[in-house]
Amino acid sequence: MKRAAALALLLACSMQAAGQGAAHDARPRIKFGVQDDIAPFVMPDRHSGLLVDVLRDAMATQGVTAEFIYLPKKRTEEALRSGLVDVSTSGKPAVPLPGVFSRWPVTSFHNQAITRRAHLPRLDSVADLARYRVSAFFGAAEMLGQAYRDAALRNPRYQEPKTLQSPLLVLRQVDVVISQKDIFHYYLHRQSYQRDGDFDLAYHDIIGKPNEYWFVFRLAEQRDAFERGIAALYKSGDMDRLFERYAKAYGTSREFFQPLDCQFAAVKPKGC
Repeated sequence: MKRAAALALLLACSMQAAGQGAAHDARPRIKFGVQDDIAPFVMPDRHSGLLVDVLRDAMATQGVTAEFIYLPKKRTEEALRSGLVDVSTSGKPAVPLPGVFSRWPVTSFHNQAITRRAHLPRLDSVADLARYRVSAFFGAAEMLGQAYRDAALRNPRYQEPKTLQSPLLVLRQVDVVISQKDIFHYYLHRQSYQRDGDFDLAYHDIIGKPNEYWFVFRLAEQRDAFERGIAALYKSGDMDRLFERYAKAYGTSREFFQPLDCQFAAVKPKGC
């Protein structure tokens, strides 16, 4: 009992209080800094997304209210340093941050080169990208390694728009899109107004290993509450229900949360 009371006090002291409209809610609160352009995992305009819903539900199992600050990826680390948020969701063990890291990675971005099979059925290496019209997610050249950066620099037809332009592939305005496939499909189905010819897509694993991210918490007690909450979602079956809801609404796979499945799922995915 004393330990539980101490934890509640620590959480209450470290997490910002609710606004006036929720002043009656005495539960401790925690602020997550989340990347703002990775739908369907984060959808700021709806205050939802698979990542947002998982975090909200996980913390609720621990009697904690989750709040979300939507930021460009580069600003999530600074938001933790400045005290704007209690958790950065884009940590890397190689990058020191104040606080404590989760005990395992939480999210995984498996970026691939996506093409129309009828037009470009095969890509053998990252170097091949220098020969084609490529549209990638914003910041890809900084994040995907030196070989990818070299190919991008050699390619005068390489672009990184602020918002992923999946339909350019369907409309034959580019030859390759670089993206995580669930994000690609989300934007494809919301930006496309026509389909042009063969729509069979090919996914090429030439980028390298998935990019995994750890969470960084201001306090160890916050990390422990989060990890207990995730375990509770898996045990209750609520995690599966969230996956099913997003699969039905957006065709989303479980790939983004493979590190969590490796830790908690009854049947482990390949690659754990």
